[in-house]
Amino acid sequence: MTMAVGEFFLAEHDEVAVRVGPGKRHEFPAVPCEGIYPDDAALRWQILLTGSSADDREGTGRLRDVVPMANDGFTVFAVPDELRTALAVAGGDRLRATAVEWAEACYPEYEISPDAAVGLLERLAALAARGVERELSLYCWYFAP
Repeated sequence: MTMAVGEFFLAEHDEVAVRVGPGKRHEFPAVPCEGIYPDDAALRWQILLTGSSADDREGTGRLRDVVPMANDGFTVFAVPDELRTALAVAGGDRLRATAVEWAEACYPEYEISPDAAVGLLERLAALAARGVERELSLYCWYFAP
């Protein structure tokens, strides 16, 4: 399986978010997310944390491409504010349950352990809380060759 590399990060707006990517240094607060497809993961987290699907709503509930994926395997997307807020306010038990359920549902595609999934979502929740506090949007770039 080809391993994806990427990171979730905070930025003020799309014009700033397009400056990130593999091998590009930046000063944005970020959480790495290697070995998963973060767009698929974000859709699953949204369902688990909010009860809604990005596919069943118009507008604010959808992942939004900032840099659409082309043949090179690179993309940047904006995480819906609904999911950013849900991550930011999820309590420890709810976040852990979400992470474990996600890890179990996506194994063996991602090969992420429940403990690793919990660690990722805890770091992402802290990043999302910082974004809510500072009124910054949550984005993700990833490269899947």
